[in-house]
Amino acid sequence: MKRISFFFLAAVLALLLGTAPGASAQGDGGVAVDRRDGDITIQPDGNVRVKETWVVRFSGGPFRRAFRAIPLNRVNDITDWGVSEKGAAYRQNDLGTPGSFALTTNDNDERVITWYFQPTQNAARTFELSYTLRGALRIYDGGDQFFWKFIEADRQYVIGASTVTVNLPQSFATNQLRGTTYRNSGELEEEATIQSGQQIVFNGGPFPGGDEWEVRAQWPHGAVSAVAQPWQERQDQQPFFNLISLVVASVILLGGILGLYLLWYTRGRDQPAGLVAEFYPQPPENVPPGVVGALIDERADMQDIIATIVDLARRGFLQIQEQEQQGVFGFGGGRSFTFARTEGDASTLLPYEQQLLGAIFAGGNARDLDDLRNKFYSSLPGLQSSLYDETVRAGYFARGPQQTRVRYGVLGGVALVATLACGFFGYAAVSEYAPLAFLVVVAAGIVALGLLVLSPVMPKRTPAGSTAVAKWRAFKRYLANIEKYTQVDQAKDQFDRYLPYAVAFGLEQSWVSKFSQLQNMPAPIWYQTYPYGYGYGHGQGSNNGPAIGGDGNASGGLPSLNDLSSGGLGSLSSMSTGLFSMLNATSSVFTSQPASSGSGGG
Repeated sequence: MKRISFFFLAAVLALLLGTAPGASAQGDGGVAVDRRDGDITIQPDGNVRVKETWVVRFSGGPFRRAFRAIPLNRVNDITDWGVSEKGAAYRQNDLGTPGSFALTTNDNDERVITWYFQPTQNAARTFELSYTLRGALRIYDGGDQFFWKFIEADRQYVIGASTVTVNLPQSFATNQLRGTTYRNSGELEEEATIQSGQQIVFNGGPFPGGDEWEVRAQWPHGAVSAVAQPWQERQDQQPFFNLISLVVASVILLGGILGLYLLWYTRGRDQPAGLVAEFYPQPPENVPPGVVGALIDERADMQDIIATIVDLARRGFLQIQEQEQQGVFGFGGGRSFTFARTEGDASTLLPYEQQLLGAIFAGGNARDLDDLRNKFYSSLPGLQSSLYDETVRAGYFARGPQQTRVRYGVLGGVALVATLACGFFGYAAVSEYAPLAFLVVVAAGIVALGLLVLSPVMPKRTPAGSTAVAKWRAFKRYLANIEKYTQVDQAKDQFDRYLPYAVAFGLEQSWVSKFSQLQNMPAPIWYQTYPYGYGYGHGQGSNNGPAIGGDGNASGGLPSLNDLSSGGLGSLSSMSTGLFSMLNATSSVFTSQPASSGSGGG
């Protein structure tokens, strides 16, 4: 039973540890067994006496020991062990001295005999092993049988050839006998010879490392006094229980897959929306772009947060300043960005919008973007949660999408862990009756894993949410193909109003590109550049908005909205590169986190 408990670890252990050779060395070299022969006698009481002769060739070395492991799963016991060499018997003790042998039982439920000899280099030695198998026969009314894996698969060395002679308890008519071998489970009758009415001889080889060779001898029932052993009954029942395992595994797998589909169909699939126009030339509802973005892809991501920043700027709650550093001789330049809070009343905003402003301007009314690096990330979970709450408050979801994903993900994870745990311990109890029972565990594991995979698509929109998302996708179609539905030069007023939605939809590049090609297309008044090298006029100080930089004095600082709208505004094409740089930089800064460090700093 111990052997079964380690079933699921066997492959990993084999890779990490390798398979043990039949001889061990304290030095470089190799081992080859030129011959491993057997003389097996079936005794009238049902015991089986086995004598093995090993001709071992050692290359390199020195070698000091060898071993043989025999599984106990098809015998009651193995007794009367012995090792000899050239007629000299080895002594049994645990000292590991030359001329001795020791017996142990490993975790795979194998009896292991290890014998020790004088250090050997570049030489051949012949060893004789002997032992008695008790309860090793299969007893049937149609004939008693002896199956024995004489050459084991769990070895690295080559066995050149093998001859196994099975001596029966009495003489029978040769047509009543049967002999065959199994090479890696493939039957080979030609390797067995019925030598006489009392002897069957098996010949095979060579056997590379990993090859298994089993011999089978059968004779008429009643020649021995043995009875069927419990292990035989278990193995005889294996085909039936294996069939049951296959049926159960199939039911779990097919039923589980069908169940997962029905779960999605009833709990995760949106109700089909009614007929919706091909496109909407204006937002179908008065809903902020961040909420719309979360509605469409069911995720409150950075795209939605940046779209909200642009929307708040457009609505007059903040301003964005781009500053260009020229560097020295054209080198070392770059752009920096600053957010400035205006006098807009934040109490009129939605909770997630208020939260966003609070996170940006926690340090004052003006905040350099770079100052938010490695800081803003801590506000993201709360912002995302608040944005999900807004989609529920708007009636688009009955439960927050992330809450739904986590719920089903946890269920799938728990089911997977429970399946593996039950499989690990449960398989040990049933494997001897149903080796294929592991397929039940595999099937259940696939279903549990399927629930994990399914969890991201389980958020379900309400009927109102399904209709709304269809309308917003029609509006998205309009933004993506505006030139198809209207003259772009006649829709200049739409650029600034719909830019936040374009950002939420991931269309900001094409949206800006289409309008920046127009002549005299003004840039948004909420986006300002310094120095004034991009077509912007130099506005004078104003008390309508806070100053940026310096000591906070409004004079000589950021131009006011009045200054910009009265003639200081430049073209969209001149600032589009900076705008895209700001969007990318904001995304990078907002998600940046401090690098972990193993030491403190001053």
